[in-house]
Amino acid sequence: MKKIPEFTNSFFRDNFLEETKKRSPGSFVNNRIVIRDLMKEIPKPFQEFTMIDMQEYFINDIDKREIKKTSKNTKRYMIMSFFSYIQKTLLAYGIEFSNPVPSKKIFKFSTNLEDISHVSDEELKILTLEQIKKILSYVYHDFKLRDFILVGLAICCASRISEIRTIMRKDIDLENHSFQTGFILGARKTTLHTNKGLLFFFPVGFTKYIQEYLESCNKCEKWLFPGYKNDCLSRPQAQNILTRIREKVGIYFSWHTFRRSRITAMSKMGCPLVISEFLLNHAPSSVEGKHYIKFSVKEKRELYDKWNPYKKIQYFS
Repeated sequence: MKKIPEFTNSFFRDNFLEETKKRSPGSFVNNRIVIRDLMKEIPKPFQEFTMIDMQEYFINDIDKREIKKTSKNTKRYMIMSFFSYIQKTLLAYGIEFSNPVPSKKIFKFSTNLEDISHVSDEELKILTLEQIKKILSYVYHDFKLRDFILVGLAICCASRISEIRTIMRKDIDLENHSFQTGFILGARKTTLHTNKGLLFFFPVGFTKYIQEYLESCNKCEKWLFPGYKNDCLSRPQAQNILTRIREKVGIYFSWHTFRRSRITAMSKMGCPLVISEFLLNHAPSSVEGKHYIKFSVKEKRELYDKWNPYKKIQYFS
């Protein structure tokens, strides 16, 4: 039997956060705050936590916060994931431990009027074609070429910003007008469980801008969007670019708004769900999509062009 370490709260917290940081810097920050608040409100060893402790914490603390029910449940899932890590760690040393966090079936947070959204609010979660044109035009004329490429890929590929930030220069295919990503743990959508990269296409018309950008960069650079200390563009750096663009154009949106807008536009065109899923690298929602339907890269390229809702935008045509 291997030597049992000293299972302090700091031991569990630090090791869990270290693993979380490897997967996602953003999740690391959020989980650190949630665990800090938990340790402050229940000052006892994690191994001694009970479901009654957690129920009281949910009732007397989290449920009384002026946040939406979805945010409360997000905190629940973070805490539940943390205790699952503790459970796994203890089991490796032959120590039995039950996750004390009650699921939604056991404990439900209260619902407030603020949790009920207007149907019209859905329209605020996507951008219109004219808004997208305006954003692209402003960025092209008033920002760095790097920022224009970053935004252009977020719009025309609908990749997650973490996937775009972590594109390696060697994984860009200008002849096939595509790139692959997801090869490092810093990307939010890692692919270690599938052993496959994520393939995204961009319009032929956008290739000339990427070519110009590549020629202006250091050819020895590893990343398409380099950041500090030989790393890729960081999450805060990407967010700062977004903030400056929003202030300039006077439109509020997030990086994920581009992804949501494109998927919605494709749906309005009549694009089948299974095609939308593999073009946007979503997990297939059906057995057929997951195991049976296979397309070649050439066929995927043709389907991307067919269901491209932005093909008439000047920077993409």
